[in-house]
Amino acid sequence: MYTKKKQHNTKQNKTFPDPEPHLPPLMKRESKFERKHVHNATELKLLLATLLLLCSVATLLQFIPLRFTNISPSNLHLCISSVSQQPPPPFTSHSTLSPSSSSNTPLSTPSSTQLLPNGTIKRAFIPYGSAAYNFITMGAYRGGTNTFAIVGLSSKPLHVYGKPTYECEWIPFSSPKPIITMGYKIIPDIWGYDHVYTAVVVNCTFNHTIINGDNNGGKLVLYASTSGAGDTNFNLTDRIEVLQEAPNTLDVSLFVSEPKYDYFYCGSPLYGDLSPQRVREWITYHVWLFGPRSHFVIYDAGGVHEEVLEVLKPWMELGFVTLQDIRDQERFDGYLHNQFMVVNDCLHRYKFMAKWMFFFDVDEYIYVPPNNTIKTVVDSLSKYDQFIFNMMPMNNKICLYEDYGKTCRKQTYVISYKIRESIQSGLKKTHVD
Repeated sequence: MYTKKKQHNTKQNKTFPDPEPHLPPLMKRESKFERKHVHNATELKLLLATLLLLCSVATLLQFIPLRFTNISPSNLHLCISSVSQQPPPPFTSHSTLSPSSSSNTPLSTPSSTQLLPNGTIKRAFIPYGSAAYNFITMGAYRGGTNTFAIVGLSSKPLHVYGKPTYECEWIPFSSPKPIITMGYKIIPDIWGYDHVYTAVVVNCTFNHTIINGDNNGGKLVLYASTSGAGDTNFNLTDRIEVLQEAPNTLDVSLFVSEPKYDYFYCGSPLYGDLSPQRVREWITYHVWLFGPRSHFVIYDAGGVHEEVLEVLKPWMELGFVTLQDIRDQERFDGYLHNQFMVVNDCLHRYKFMAKWMFFFDVDEYIYVPPNNTIKTVVDSLSKYDQFIFNMMPMNNKICLYEDYGKTCRKQTYVISYKIRESIQSGLKKTHVD
């Protein structure tokens, strides 16, 4: 066994005559490397020559008119690449692939490219869906015999970067001839706080015309146009029926008669985990301050839970509080639960029901100096259409033990007789310090 193994190894280690016996060992290794290097250089020259030939052909094709050849420069890549690039299928939220469908089946997609006669590839842009609504209505109200206010939300980018327009149409039930006027839009958020949606108030005033003067009824239609904003190829217009008056329901005496209340409170939307005890203190104090001819509208944006509702129920039964559920507006992303829309809706909905309307939050208290009442203060300001209270901290250390760790800072409006008068937009306005 040992001898056969040795013979086998001898065959494997068989030697060959040295072709270069006259060279030293180091030079022999270098010579072998040089022969291998020359062989690789030959292959590289062949590759470079091939690439040069392809580039030359591609250059010549640029100068050959398309009518003399069926190969255009734009699809030359078909000659040097076998990879087929397909445009991705359009996204749809309703389409599904069945288990039996094959990945080799070509998809039917809109053409995303087009080859122009001059050799240019024209790209296409295919829109899908909608980022925000054109207009979302909350309410529409009369402002007199010939004027209306429409309160709602609209896409903020549409108004910041575009110029949407509005048209108002009154369609009488007793006549086929409608009355049309341009709508004037008002954006309450002058500070830019709103998010995806911004509050919009559209005023529709039909000059020198008493709308529904015969009291036969009719309806108000708003035409909201994007005016090319969002897509300059289209002026999208939405027709919205915002108000309808049934026959014999218009009471014009509402606009000139004595209002039902002296003081009317329009609250900001309530949200979060409100303390029932704090709400009880707030409503009790302000009912006492404003007196029996007052009313409070509370808007629930998620803050009126069962315990808070138990606090408000007695005041609702006594006729002091109206509670409105506006939680559905949370679908539309606006500033502070769409506060600007909510308070403007309250203003236009109830403005003929009170002499004075107040707008502040449930963590703020109105303070009247000693020897004064709310009546004496507002009577002294009766020549003004609007006055604004300044605000100062009251105290942040009078919380109950069970409220420890919660935010319990409160604000107060302080009324004094230092008056700074200003005139804005035709209104006589004053700041009360």
